[in-house]
Amino acid sequence: MAADELDGLVFGMAVDSVRALSVPFAEKVEEIAHRSHGALLFNLRIDGDMEFQRVAAIRYPSNQTGVLVLDKQGLLTSHCMVNGTFSHFIAPLEDWNTLPLATQAKTSIAGPASLFIGALRNAGYFARGRH
Repeated sequence: MAADELDGLVFGMAVDSVRALSVPFAEKVEEIAHRSHGALLFNLRIDGDMEFQRVAAIRYPSNQTGVLVLDKQGLLTSHCMVNGTFSHFIAPLEDWNTLPLATQAKTSIAGPASLFIGALRNAGYFARGRH
């Protein structure tokens, strides 16, 4: 089994094992990263999207990235695994996440977050109305 397949399998298992926990999305994301031995890149609110309120990403050693989104109602967490072709969408979100909180508050991430979600939808992940 290739490393990227193994990372994808472990990520999926971690998501399934955490999905039913009655804890906030942020705690679920942290637990998924911990259980799957990934590095949490970001967990942020999405403003202006009709379906999702949060998005998070976890990087794995195989250069794969696990992506999680939370629906507007806060009930459904969907996930997918993407490869390096999404890195130019992920980099600005990851960079923003490393800024001090005061700088984050003054810096809008809405545009890059919207572009990332749009790219995922265009690639067939999280198509509108289908999770």
